[in-house]
Amino acid sequence: MLNTIKKILRSLGPGLIVAAVVLGPGSITSMSAIGSILRTKILWIALVSGAFMMTFTILAARFGAVNEKSFMTIVAERYGRWLAVVIGVFTFLVCAGFQVGNNLGVGMAMNAVFGGPVWLWALVFTLIAICFMFLFSSLYQAIEKLMMALVGIMIVAFFTNLVVARPDLGEVARGFIPSAIDPGSIPLIAAVVATTFSVAAALFQIYLVQEKKWGPAELGKVLRDSAVGIVALPLIGLVLMITASTVLGSRGITVRSAADMAVQLEPLLGRSAMYLFCLGLWGASFSSFLGNAVLGGTILSDALNIGGRVASPWSKRFAALILLAGTAAAAASSRFSPVNSIIVAQAATVIMVPLISFMILWLSNKRDLMGDARPAWWVNVIGALGVLAVCLLAVNTVINLYGRLTG
Repeated sequence: MLNTIKKILRSLGPGLIVAAVVLGPGSITSMSAIGSILRTKILWIALVSGAFMMTFTILAARFGAVNEKSFMTIVAERYGRWLAVVIGVFTFLVCAGFQVGNNLGVGMAMNAVFGGPVWLWALVFTLIAICFMFLFSSLYQAIEKLMMALVGIMIVAFFTNLVVARPDLGEVARGFIPSAIDPGSIPLIAAVVATTFSVAAALFQIYLVQEKKWGPAELGKVLRDSAVGIVALPLIGLVLMITASTVLGSRGITVRSAADMAVQLEPLLGRSAMYLFCLGLWGASFSSFLGNAVLGGTILSDALNIGGRVASPWSKRFAALILLAGTAAAAASSRFSPVNSIIVAQAATVIMVPLISFMILWLSNKRDLMGDARPAWWVNVIGALGVLAVCLLAVNTVINLYGRLTG
């Protein structure tokens, strides 16, 4: 039995990396802020988004196991290099948007404990992350070990705290019942969807599976890894929202800083909540710093036909550019509320993902590419609903953000 468990744990990797990429400090901040403002009203959206995320991650994992060629190579061969470049640039911009949240999140955590400007801490950790990328020759294995440890710590901490916080189960249950959406809450909803349904991170699953050199013979292992790894993402998101609603929302606390978010852990940790929460926020920061940047760098280099592997030189160079761009944007937004800046940055990433989600679903149904590994009809229905959802949300997000900028 013990040997079986060890074997399963050794096989995990890509799914957990995808979860750690998405669950960064920006996601933790967004979910905490949204839970304190909207309470449990949109738990159903987080749950549905999590179902979409699992569907697309499994589609991507299948694609990576069945095909030796990379996703962008296949797109370029079938539809032209220009489309591959467009998808690569969109993915790069999505990652840059998330990186703003990562930088602000780590800056908030360090500022709460040690003081100093948020942008300065963001710069320090950006430089550390860049050094990590270029000093480790076996980057995938290094990232994999780090992600698995950090995701495990976050799961234990947040789930234990939820039990201690003792939420109102009736209120939580009502939150899973679909209800009308307030148009004024669109940016908050977009941030929730961006956090729990990250299409770019799902796309990265293709590259991570190929990095593992898993083929059709390992298809069962691929699907198990994807399901077990990515299920942590919506669950932790729901736990964060419920805890924020219980501890912060019930006391009228609006999240404006890391100190406000740390109040969530007081039922479990008492006075030490501030320091331990900031340590957890730092852990989420570092995992997402690396994973998110490498994601964007790898896919853009593949789209331009100058890379395509996690450890290739151009993947690292573009990843470093994402890290530096995120730092610059975080510094530029430092005169605004870091929490609001994170929510806006993550909401804006939704605009880029409809094309990416459509191409994953489209190519996953090509008989000459997938053979018998094509998805079942009900998987396609969920996938199509996911594409439709991000399209509608992208349009509404553009309209809402434009209104805010011009109004």
